[in-house]
Amino acid sequence: MCFLSGNDSWKEWNGRFRDDVRSFLRGEECSVGRFADRLLGSPEIYGHEEREPEQSINFVTCHDGFTLNDLVSYNEKHNEANGENNRDGASDNRSWNCGVEEAKPAW
Repeated sequence: MCFLSGNDSWKEWNGRFRDDVRSFLRGEECSVGRFADRLLGSPEIYGHEEREPEQSINFVTCHDGFTLNDLVSYNEKHNEANGENNRDGASDNRSWNCGVEEAKPAW
């Protein structure tokens, strides 16, 4: 998804940043290099004249997926209450419940 920012330059959501940061936080094998690459501005995506690092919107959660609390509360999505039989939303959330599949208290 891309959008025009206030200074008339295009920006885009960096989904690889989201996925690789989540993988690193879960302790997945081989995720350190990808995580470091994201912290350096994802040069393989934005490291050339047509696309620069400042065009990347780096995020871990947003309006259309798991909240930050969900990421540490559930290993699987739980959208049963909305009547869609858990078919809506992505199943690849790269979340980790730290051993207990339930909502954690909101601090």
